Amino acid sequence: MKLYLASSFRGRGVAKMIMDDIERGSAKPAGEIRVAYITTAGNLHPRDRREWIDEGREIMKKRGWQVFDYDIEGETQEEVARELAEQDVVFVQGGNNYYLLQKMQECHFDEVVKKVLAKGVPYVGESAGSIVCGKDLTMQRYMSGDSWEKAPELTNFQGLGLVNFLVKPHWNRQDAKREKFARFLHECPEDFFSIDQPIICLNDNQLVYVEDDKFQIWEG
Repeated sequence: MKLYLASSFRGRGVAKMIMDDIERGSAKPAGEIRVAYITTAGNLHPRDRREWIDEGREIMKKRGWQVFDYDIEGETQEEVARELAEQDVVFVQGGNNYYLLQKMQECHFDEVVKKVLAKGVPYVGESAGSIVCGKDLTMQRYMSGDSWEKAPELTNFQGLGLVNFLVKPHWNRQDAKREKFARFLHECPEDFFSIDQPIICLNDNQLVYVEDDKFQIWEG
């Protein structure tokens, strides 16, 4: 199992590190690598204001990779399994992590992706796509700037269970999400110190590389 859990695919050197490593491990030339580009987390954003999705797609296309946009909203488990079975890379983009988690739970994405990864297909996550890889995302309600009310049908915070830590992306950004996290630390320190999972805070030029049960922090 190989995971590339990034804060930002567009961060300094991040895309190159990920694509270089995937190409080294692939039996296919760059022009034949097929990517399932899962854009679901961005569905709550206007189409003309999803620059992270558009720019990430273009980075891979310039490399020669074949990128296929895929939205899992409304898809069945069988349909998702069929789509991912044809791809060489699974890339889950960022956006609202709770909305993404809800849609993943609805199609049992965790079961599908574990089978795909077991066959050697690498997983690339950006922001929300990295966050959902954890097992229990309950504390993301405090750490994330996303509104979990945007996913009203989300009944639990169980993630994909691919890693045993929580990812806190965009650590170097001075924005509303960081301010929310700062308020959480100030107002609810007892909740923060009750978190029993490791937390990895990533700047936008960093990623967590996971191979089986080991991980490293890569920096561009």
